[in-house]
Amino acid sequence: MTSVKEYKCPSCGAGLDFDPPSQKWKCHYCFNEYEKSQFDKFDEEEILNEDMPELDSYICNSCGAELIADNTTSATFCIYCKSPAVIKSRFSGRFKPKSVIPFRLTKEQAKETYQKWIKKRIFAPKDFKLKEEVDKVTGVYAPFWLFDCKADGFISGEATKVHSWQRGDYKYTQTKYYSVVRRGNARYKKIPVDASKKMDDKYMHLIEPFDYNDIKDFSMKYMSGFMAEKYDVEAADASAILKDRVKDYMSERLRGTVNGYSSYTTNSRQVNISEIEQCYSMLPVYLLVNKYKDKSHIFMVNGQTGKVAGDTPLCLPKQILFAVVVFILVWIIGVFGGALLV
Repeated sequence: MTSVKEYKCPSCGAGLDFDPPSQKWKCHYCFNEYEKSQFDKFDEEEILNEDMPELDSYICNSCGAELIADNTTSATFCIYCKSPAVIKSRFSGRFKPKSVIPFRLTKEQAKETYQKWIKKRIFAPKDFKLKEEVDKVTGVYAPFWLFDCKADGFISGEATKVHSWQRGDYKYTQTKYYSVVRRGNARYKKIPVDASKKMDDKYMHLIEPFDYNDIKDFSMKYMSGFMAEKYDVEAADASAILKDRVKDYMSERLRGTVNGYSSYTTNSRQVNISEIEQCYSMLPVYLLVNKYKDKSHIFMVNGQTGKVAGDTPLCLPKQILFAVVVFILVWIIGVFGGALLV
C-alpha cells in the first residue's frame, strides 16, 4: 500500500489540519496553532525532497475521476458520481503543481452558502435540500493552468456620427460614415484555464476571478483536510482555450478605445498570441454534485472569495402544485372579490 504524508503537531504529535480563516495549521488535540514557517523547521527532510513528492490519489471505478487526498480525508464517495467504490493509487512526480491558492472559506461557510442559494430555488427537488446532501459539500483543490502571454491585436470597422436638427416643419438627419482602425498590444498574466475534464468549464469560469495576492508555492501541507483533482487536460490542449479568451479580451480592450461615435460595428479582427508560458496550479473550490433523473447538477463555491455558480433541475410536481395554488387563489379572488364589489 502507498504511504501518505501526514503533518504532525510539533507539540503533541497529533494530526494538523489547514484552517482557511486563520491561514494557519491547527491541532485539534492540544489546540496549538502554527504558521507554515514555524513547523517547516520540524520537517527539514520533507522540504529537501519536495521536488519529487509521491502524491496519493483515489480513482472512482464508476466514472474514472482521479482525486488527490491525504490520509486525513475520508474518501467515502466520489464527489462527481457519488459512487462509494474508490481505490487508492499513486501519482507520479510530474503532477506536482507549482503553486496553490489556499482555501479561505471553511466547509461550514460553504454549506451555509449552498443552503441560502438552494432555498431561493423553490422548484428544486426536495432531495437537494436534505441535510445529508448539504453535508456532502466537499473542498477540492481544482487543477488549473495559469498562462502568461503577449497579445498583438488589430480591429477594423465602420462607425457613424448622426446629427439631427429641425428647421420649421422639417426635421433633418445627417449621417457621416467613418472607417475606424485600432491596433495595440498587451501582456496577460495568470489567465486561468480549467485543467479537469470533470469540472464544467462554464461554472469554473463563473466563479472567477481568484485573488492572486494569496498565491503560494505549492506544498502538500495546504492539502491537509482537503481533496484535490489530478489534471487530465494537457497544457497544449488548454492553450487553445487560452487563445480564445485572449482574443476576446484584446478585442474588447481595443473596442473600448472607440469613442465619440453614434455607432460602431467591428468588421474584422486579428489577434496574434506569443510568448506563452504556463504554470500548473491548484485553486480552491467547494463542490457539490446532485443527481436528478440520471443527470448531474453542479454547485460550486470559490473557496477563496465565496463567489457561487450552479444549476438545479425543475421539479415537475412542485411546478404543477404551484400552478394549481396560483389558479385557486386567482379564482377565489375573482369570485369573492367580485362579490364584495357587488
